[in-house]
Amino acid sequence: MSVPGPLLSVVIVCRNQLNALKFTLATLREQAPAVAHEVIVVDQGSSDGSAQFLSGLAERAELRLVTDETREGRAAARNRGARASRGRAIMFLDPGLVVGPLWAESLVDTLERDPLVGAVAGKLILQDGRIDHAGLALLRWERQPRRFRLTGRSLHAGRPADFPASMRPLAVQCLAGEALCVRASAFFAAGGFDECIGREFGRSKPMADGEPAGVDLSLRLGARGWLCVYRPESVMTRLRVAENDPDADPHRDELTAADDQVLVTAAWLERARPDFVAPAAGGAIAQENGGIRPWVEPTIAFPFGHYHHGRNAGAPAGAMLAPVASVIVPTFNALDYTRLCVESLLTHTDTRHELVFVDNGSSDGTPEYLEGLARDHKRVRVIRNDTNRGFARACNQGLAAAQGRHLVLLNSDTVVTHGWLEKLVAVAEGRPRAGLVGPVTNNISGLQRLESVGYDQESLSGLVEFAAAESARHEGEVERTMRLTGMCLLIKRELLARVGGLDEIFGLGNYEDNDYCLRTHLAGYECLVARGVFIHHFGSRSFAAAGIDYAEQIKRQWAVFKAKWGIPAMTPMNAQVELGALLAGGFDPERHFQALSGGESAGAAGVGAPGSSVAVGVI
Repeated sequence: MSVPGPLLSVVIVCRNQLNALKFTLATLREQAPAVAHEVIVVDQGSSDGSAQFLSGLAERAELRLVTDETREGRAAARNRGARASRGRAIMFLDPGLVVGPLWAESLVDTLERDPLVGAVAGKLILQDGRIDHAGLALLRWERQPRRFRLTGRSLHAGRPADFPASMRPLAVQCLAGEALCVRASAFFAAGGFDECIGREFGRSKPMADGEPAGVDLSLRLGARGWLCVYRPESVMTRLRVAENDPDADPHRDELTAADDQVLVTAAWLERARPDFVAPAAGGAIAQENGGIRPWVEPTIAFPFGHYHHGRNAGAPAGAMLAPVASVIVPTFNALDYTRLCVESLLTHTDTRHELVFVDNGSSDGTPEYLEGLARDHKRVRVIRNDTNRGFARACNQGLAAAQGRHLVLLNSDTVVTHGWLEKLVAVAEGRPRAGLVGPVTNNISGLQRLESVGYDQESLSGLVEFAAAESARHEGEVERTMRLTGMCLLIKRELLARVGGLDEIFGLGNYEDNDYCLRTHLAGYECLVARGVFIHHFGSRSFAAAGIDYAEQIKRQWAVFKAKWGIPAMTPMNAQVELGALLAGGFDPERHFQALSGGESAGAAGVGAPGSSVAVGVI
C-alpha cells in the first residue's frame, strides 16, 4: 500500500550560511505546519560546516539533504530542490527567515481553495517591526532617458507591521522569491526559476526591493493565466545574521543586483503592465491598468477545466474542447425576437463558444423552437422551466450549467454583430482587474447608450454597416464605469466563483444588474464598457409579452434595491446616491455572496447538452 506524499514541500537552499540556516530550521521545527509536509535543504558547496550540520539532521530524518556540487547558483539550487520535492505546493524559504505561528496554513489554503492561484506569499517584517515585503508592485523606472528598467517594489515598506493597508489580501503581479509558496504543477509548467537570474547566495538587498528571480517567475506564472496572491496572515521575520565568513561565497560578486534587473527588464519591459511608473520628475504614478486589487476567496468550487479553455484531463483525443465562453440567454415568449437573437448568435458567434438557453415557461412555441435548435447544433444547450421563475433565477440556472471560462448574460431581444464576443473576451482577458464587461447599444440607460444610431431600429436595415463603423472608430477603447446593464454582460468565471450569481430577490427583473455591479466593485474588480462593441437592443420585449407594466415594475424593484443596500426609503429613482458608504468595508461573503440556483429544471433540462453535466459545489 503506497504512502501518500506530503501536501507541502519546504525547500531551502544555502551556501556558507550556517548561522542563518540554524535559525530558520529551528523555527520550522517550533512552528511546524499542521499539514503533511517535508523539508528539503539543498547545500551548494558550503565550506563553513553546513554540510556536516545538515548531514546530522538528515540522519535523524528531520530533513532531506540534497548535495549540489555544481556551483551553478541559487536559482539552479532552488530548481534542484523543487525536482526533489513531492508536495502539491512548494515553499521556497531563504536562510535567515524566521517563520511565525500558523505561517503555512493561509498559504496552502489559498492554493487549495482557489484553482486560479499559482503563487502566494505572506508578509516579511524586519527585526525592528517594520514591513520589508507586503506584496510587490511592478514599477517601471523612467528616471534616465532611454534607460528604463522594471523592478518589483514592496508595498508599504518601512511601515509598522500592523499598518492597516497591509492587512488586506491582494492579488498582485509579482511576489518576493525568498519566501514564496507555489503550486507545483504551475511552477514546473512555467519552467521554474530562470537560472541566469539571482545566482548569488546571501546577498544583502535594499529595503523594499523585490528579488528579481521571484519577480521574473511571478510574471511568467501570470503570463500563463495564474494569479499571484499576498496573504498578510502569514508573517515571517527577516534576520540580519552575521556569518563566520561573509565573503566565503566566491560567486557573490559575479553578478550584481543591477545585472539581474537588466535581465528582468529585457524580458518584461515591453510585455508587462507596470502598476506604477517613476518618471524623471520624481514620485510614482499609479497606472490605470495595473494588476493590484483585493483578493476575495472563492466560495463556489468550479471544476478546474472551467477556468481553462482546452480538452478536459483524461478526455479522448476526439472529445470536444471546453468552450471559451458560454452565452446564456433567458427566454420568455416573444418568439419572433428570440429568433432574431438566435440567428445573429449563430452568424456572429464562433463555434468555440457554447449557447445556453433557459426558457421560463414560454407558451408561444419558444420551447419547441429551442429544442429543435439544440438537435441541429451541438453547441446549443436548453434548460426548460414549467413556470416563469424570473430573470435572475433563469440566469443563475444558466450560470450553474455553463462550462466556459467567461459567462455572458444576453437578453433574448438583442441582435449581436460581427466580432462582438471575441472583443468582449479580449477586454476581459487583457485587464487583470476586469470583472464585468459590456458593449454599447441603442436602447438602454446610462453610459452604454449611444445618443443616436445610423440604422433603422425596427427593420435593422443598416445595422451591420453601422456596427462595423462603430467598431472601427472605437477599436480598443475601454471605459470604466460603476454600472453595467444586464442586457449583455460578460462575467469572468473567477468573479462568479467569488460573488456568486444574481440575487433572486429581484424576481422578474430590473436592478439585479445594479446589485451585481456593486458586489463586483466590493470584490475588487472593475466594470468596463468596450466601446468598440455594438449590439442592438429592442428593449423590454419579454415584459411586454408577459403583460407587465414596465414603469410599475421599475418602481417595485427600486424599493427592493434600496432595502437591500440600506438606502433611505424616500430616495427617488435617479437620485444621486453616495456610493462610498455602500462600498465601505469591502466584500463580506455573508452579505454579498449569492449561491447559484443549480441546473435543476422542470422539463427537458439539458437538451442538446454536449457531454455529461458537471456538478458545482459550494466550498
